[in-house]
Amino acid sequence: MSSISSRYDALHYDPRQDPTQALPSTTVDELGALPARPGVYVFFGQNELPLYVGKSVNVRSRVRSHVQQPVSRRHEQMMTQTRRIAWMRTSGDLGAQLLEADLIKRWVPLYNRQLRKRVRMVSWNWPDGDDRPTLTDGQWVVTARARFYGLFRNRRDAQLTLRDIANDESLCLRVLGLETGQGRCFGYQIGRCLGACCGMESLEAHTQRARNAMEKLRIENWPWPGRVAFRESDRQGEVGLHIVDHWHYQGSVERLDDLDTLPDTRGFDIDTYRILNRFISSDDAGIEPIPIDGGIDPL
Repeated sequence: MSSISSRYDALHYDPRQDPTQALPSTTVDELGALPARPGVYVFFGQNELPLYVGKSVNVRSRVRSHVQQPVSRRHEQMMTQTRRIAWMRTSGDLGAQLLEADLIKRWVPLYNRQLRKRVRMVSWNWPDGDDRPTLTDGQWVVTARARFYGLFRNRRDAQLTLRDIANDESLCLRVLGLETGQGRCFGYQIGRCLGACCGMESLEAHTQRARNAMEKLRIENWPWPGRVAFRESDRQGEVGLHIVDHWHYQGSVERLDDLDTLPDTRGFDIDTYRILNRFISSDDAGIEPIPIDGGIDPL
């Protein structure tokens, strides 16, 4: 079986649609049908079960290495179960990473080691004027210019991280809301707190030290008022526009005229945040941000 003609063999992706049946595909015996270009590939097993989703700047070469050079027994088992290999081309590495992350969360493939399910996360929010941070639903990260620190899968992980920072920086667990009680905290008695709980350190000084210590966890605010098209082109000159709104990937199109074909959805996504930040901070990424809903916000 080999099919290299499909409406999905293009630089367009709508997250609302299930491309399983429409993807161009081939078999392990006909790898020459795969594009030697950037994109995402999917190994499907019996009954169209997604086994693995991967990405590469050269899909054909990467899949060939899977087939010819399995690195483990688990890898060999995956290839034995593979019935067809499907692909979607992208305009480059950014498009491939965004698409891979979305498909893994959608399909939860059997052999992907890190199954990045869509989960509700929590974050520390620390408004100006407050003495301590408070835990907030991570979805609120998309809404404002407030300061958010870290993204955690649950309250326990968030509190453990803050406790570690407090211990490293001699901060007061009681002032930070991690312990209850009055007067001198236990940490002060054993030399792990500088005394914000008992007046030996001012709350202003403690707050400033704590904010400085948490800065390494700070989540970057979305620097645009709304949607942005990240323009990416490959060596053959094909252009993809990856549409993102407040760290939420909405899909990819080839022309801005096709924006209406994509969903207008929002909601902070940790994978999109991490992927985009790597490209935005890279001087040679070759990615051009094009604001769609207005100019850039002053920060």
